[in-house]
Amino acid sequence: MNVDVTPFFDPTTATWSYLVVDPRSRQAAIIDPVLDFDAAAGRTGR
Repeated sequence: MNVDVTPFFDPTTATWSYLVVDPRSRQAAIIDPVLDFDAAAGRTGR
């Protein structure tokens, strides 16, 4: 299985997020370590 990985840099949190795509099945996943990051609180989640 070969997948395409595209990185995205967020300068606010200084982190990388990734879009992973399987071109054959056209399924994708997002790997985002700060999806619910609250910069004011300095934590993730709600």
